Amino acid sequence: MTEASMGKANRLTWLGHSACHLETASGQSILIDPFWTGNPTFPAGYEDRVARVDTIVVTHGHEDHLGDTARLAQKYGATVVAQYEICMYVNGQGVEKLEPMNTGGCIEHGGVRYCMVPAFHSSAIIRDGAPVTMGDPAGFVIQADGISIYHTGDTALFSDMALIQRLYRPKVGLICIGDRFTMGPETAAIACNELLDLELIVPIHWGTFGLLTGQPEDFERRVTRGRVHVATPGESFEL
Repeated sequence: MTEASMGKANRLTWLGHSACHLETASGQSILIDPFWTGNPTFPAGYEDRVARVDTIVVTHGHEDHLGDTARLAQKYGATVVAQYEICMYVNGQGVEKLEPMNTGGCIEHGGVRYCMVPAFHSSAIIRDGAPVTMGDPAGFVIQADGISIYHTGDTALFSDMALIQRLYRPKVGLICIGDRFTMGPETAAIACNELLDLELIVPIHWGTFGLLTGQPEDFERRVTRGRVHVATPGESFEL
């Protein structure tokens, strides 16, 4: 922890769906999967309260995760951290500050360590009725100022989550629970109870659309290891 961060805390704001805003104790402002426009659960007026963004992390290339990445990166002069293919895509949209990487790799940017970890899902956008590949889906472990945060991205349950825990020791988990396209409450609870060792668990990727049937109350009652915090969009809390 730096001298500048003494007395400050890491803060997280869930913005609905899988979108999050992480503000580190040392002053980094990080957006994850910024699906803002078209997100019915995005808190109205939140963008007006964001004065600065240093980094935008994108887990995969679906529209509900890539979201406003290109627009916000240009607005704030932020650096995009994502799969190589996603970085090249937003570069074609005018984004110049890029940190392309791939699954299994880690980088340091702005004093924050970003590790790209596996996810079992898909990653493409649809253009003129045809899928355009955006590389592989991923999760991220973000490490800064004494905290290690695992954002699952969109994923199925997989046993190598235990390796993610062993290697990066996350204590905060942003865990998808919506079902149909990702883990549902039952499988997400297995991940938390048997494979991960998290102190704080925030369910994400639920309640945005009718197709996402997984409910946080169902998830919370199944979790026996770690504290579940069911956030409301726009709520900011300390980590």
